[in-house]
Amino acid sequence: MFKKGSITLLLAAILVLVMASASYASPGHGNGNGNSIGNGKGKWKIKIQSDVKTNKLTDVNSHWAEQPVRFMITQGIVTGYPDFTFRPNNPVTKYEAIMMISRASGFDGTADEDLDLDDNVPDWMRECMNYAVEEGILTEAEAERFKGWEPAKRYEVAIWAARAIGLEEDDQTSFEDDDEIPYFARSYIGGMCKNRYMVGYPGNMFQPNRPVTRAEMASIIYRIMLAESEGIYDNDDSDNDSDLEIVSLSPADGSEDVDPDITKLTAKFNMAIEAADDMESVTDGVKVKNVTEDEYIDIDEVSIDGRYLYIELEDSLADDKTYRVTIDEDIIEAEESGENFDGLSGGEWEFSTGDAEEEEDFDIVSLSPADGDDDVNGPDTRVLKAEFSDDIRVISGKDLDNAARVYNKTEEEYVDIESIEIDEDTLVITLEEPLAEDSTFEVTIKADYLEEEDSGVNFEGLTGSDWRFETN
Repeated sequence: MFKKGSITLLLAAILVLVMASASYASPGHGNGNGNSIGNGKGKWKIKIQSDVKTNKLTDVNSHWAEQPVRFMITQGIVTGYPDFTFRPNNPVTKYEAIMMISRASGFDGTADEDLDLDDNVPDWMRECMNYAVEEGILTEAEAERFKGWEPAKRYEVAIWAARAIGLEEDDQTSFEDDDEIPYFARSYIGGMCKNRYMVGYPGNMFQPNRPVTRAEMASIIYRIMLAESEGIYDNDDSDNDSDLEIVSLSPADGSEDVDPDITKLTAKFNMAIEAADDMESVTDGVKVKNVTEDEYIDIDEVSIDGRYLYIELEDSLADDKTYRVTIDEDIIEAEESGENFDGLSGGEWEFSTGDAEEEEDFDIVSLSPADGDDDVNGPDTRVLKAEFSDDIRVISGKDLDNAARVYNKTEEEYVDIESIEIDEDTLVITLEEPLAEDSTFEVTIKADYLEEEDSGVNFEGLTGSDWRFETN
């Protein structure tokens, strides 16, 4: 493992090579020795490949992602086309996204895993899919139903990349379109955005279902691979020549209906920060006021981690109140330049809480036929129903037709399902044929397919042993 300073010199040399190269990139297959700079399970590597040249690409000159694209080509992670184009604005397919992430993680064309993949998976992707499951980038269930030719969505790329690097999850997102982010993807997106591996769009939008372009995919991997370098990568909110300032707040300034149960407030700066004097002065200089009740609330701890200022409260917030956070000037400074932060005053960070709703358990309340029923009329039974405690919906990006399966335990075979539908709070499973007589059946409802419509709470699934019955 290179020391950090050595990595910096290595990256600088590679970037000079990238921009000075004079001919077209060879495809590469992600092979070669390198130095891992990732923090997770994957081996995210920087490789010196002096024979890789990128300058004959005809459609990336002056493109905003020119540097990331050329750099990723030197690593063998992305490739151009035979006509010397990269097509940076084309959507990346799910197959391509998994291939790029896998190559960055160390995929060399082989894998120990040997899945029973669909015959439609192309030969060039089969080993990569095996590797992706082996490394935890995809689950086995995801790989088996993978629609690889479809464009990869932003929330999907966030999940796969976060898994690949073992990124610590963070469910503190505050985008205007948070309600469009699938419940199961929020913590992955939070982690990716916290580390600036992915960024939002104007208007504080994440656009989770927007297809990722080839240029954007190269840039995401580029950010991850260079994250621990010193000064090689300059992103939008990390410019050492700019003034020290806050780039995002959580909860966001002006937000309403904030969950009153939160106990942590976060201010993200555009560069690494530290206490100007000591942390005691920082703690004393941060105030959280309940404006509605005209009283300050108790702070348990104030801490700094890189570009983040964290404010831990002693208790959760009150319902239907307005809060204001202030930060004194000159108590925080930029870590490198020593520039002082001007502080936050007045209504620059203000938000309101909503009503705390008493959480109810989201679960199945009845099954038809009932679990344990040993006298079901098979020839008269073609529809199975699972009623939930609240209205349900299929999780975004999931195929409802794959949400359940019915197994004839006596004959040791799966039963053909005609359709799976949702009727408000009930999952309705219609079989192609009535149930066979004198047989034991088990019904499985898969995890991570259904969620409560109002809250987005994920259904954890129902195993066959939890819904078993016998026909007469």
